Amino acid sequence: MIYIYDLLLNYQDSNRLVEFFEWDSADVLEHIKRIPLFVVPSVDIDHFCFSNIKVDSKFLESIKGKTLLYKRRKSIFYSCLFCDLNRVVAIEFSRNGEVLSKSCLLLDEEAEVIEIAKGIEEVSVAYKVLNSNYETSFLTRKEEFQRRYLLSEISSFTEDKDRDMFNYLYEEIFGKDDLSFDIKYQKLMEDMSSHFDFRYQKLFDIIRLSYSKK
Repeated sequence: MIYIYDLLLNYQDSNRLVEFFEWDSADVLEHIKRIPLFVVPSVDIDHFCFSNIKVDSKFLESIKGKTLLYKRRKSIFYSCLFCDLNRVVAIEFSRNGEVLSKSCLLLDEEAEVIEIAKGIEEVSVAYKVLNSNYETSFLTRKEEFQRRYLLSEISSFTEDKDRDMFNYLYEEIFGKDDLSFDIKYQKLMEDMSSHFDFRYQKLFDIIRLSYSKK
């Protein structure tokens, strides 16, 4: 097994691959002492980066406990790097082989891994795609957070006491109209899900400000 040594990884959730230039000062970076590397076809890298996948138990067992951290006596149970000679992604798996988190690499470290990978034989990793309808997000990490926050907050505006706030937010986007609450709700949620832009960033600020005044 081929290992890569001395890397910084920023494992985030499985739904979005956070590029290195979006890393935040509040992120908890893992200083990797050693991690296995596998060279795979580009089609696999696309799935590993942008789909929800599950690897088989045999592959999972082959990487068990192989990723070590510089923290004393600490390891990541199931983790490895995948590379197609164009990009590198680090993935942490659960005990049943599903993706727990993913990380890009710093640009210079990714270049070094790709150089090493050029001398490694390509392998076939057994996996299945759990979600083939995954859509790549073109929002920044901050915008993704704001959208999830707004969707969660507005979905809770179901009581009569929330109607004034809901109508205020709705009119910030669409102006006044005579549509029913249910239609307005559906219209706002659908538009926010598919057309998140500066208008919704303003709504985010409004809601956060409303909490700060309580």
